[in-house]
Amino acid sequence: MKDLAVLIPSYNDTPSLLKTLESIVEDDNAFTVVIVDDGSKEPVQIDSSDYPFSIHVITQPENGGIVKALNTGLSYIRSLDFNYVARLDAADLQRPQRLGIQYQYLLENPSVSMVGSNAVFLDEDTNEEVFTTNLPLTPSETRRWMVFRNCFIHPTVMLRTGVLDKAGVYDPHYRHIEDYVLFTRIVENSDAANIDTPLVDCYIRQGGISLKNQRSQLIAGLKFKVAHPKPLDPLWYAFLLKRTSYLIIPPRMRNPLKRWFGFVKSDEEKSQTVRSRPRESQS
Repeated sequence: MKDLAVLIPSYNDTPSLLKTLESIVEDDNAFTVVIVDDGSKEPVQIDSSDYPFSIHVITQPENGGIVKALNTGLSYIRSLDFNYVARLDAADLQRPQRLGIQYQYLLENPSVSMVGSNAVFLDEDTNEEVFTTNLPLTPSETRRWMVFRNCFIHPTVMLRTGVLDKAGVYDPHYRHIEDYVLFTRIVENSDAANIDTPLVDCYIRQGGISLKNQRSQLIAGLKFKVAHPKPLDPLWYAFLLKRTSYLIIPPRMRNPLKRWFGFVKSDEEKSQTVRSRPRESQS
């Protein structure tokens, strides 16, 4: 996997970053981890000799936000001609062989430009599972349902860097939904899929970007959809209705709604999930 880079942005959170690095367990360690330190008060310093894979730290002189940090990392990765880039966030934990599973999937499916996976979301304080995502799996499913929802969990994706030539990079005009905008552009131009088995554990952090900016995130999503209308698609209207209702409904009531929509797995579905690769429906 020497042509794979793993992109991790970090800001004032080195302890969590170290836990994330320790979670990366792979049989093939030829990949490179690229950490973008987004102007932390205490710059990230990593002893690369502690890890079996290569690590490169890019230190930005001041905090510019996650979009700038991600695009800085992508620019560096593309300049070195890596063929694949995987995302991971500081504090989130990879499950063993996550990179190898996705890398092999992309090798075996040359038409697929991006592959993600389901993820388990855990409470940061109790370490208890809050929910497991239930994402569309096949390229046809992800393309259809991206109109209504984000079909990819950001820190689970691995993509071919070549797809960015057409899709572009993270759009600074849509802060807090930069991943949804980029993934929408990718699925509009190429195939993308998910692996059913959760490959990353994500922590719900009270101080995390997503929780702090929930309202701004919802409004940004509405603006993006209005700017890219699909008046003949019922799912476009469903997206607007869902996002508008989320502005009114208290956050604590959204998880039951996610279960009602089928966005998270039931206990029975979780017990049936096996480490499988997505296949196109035969119907």
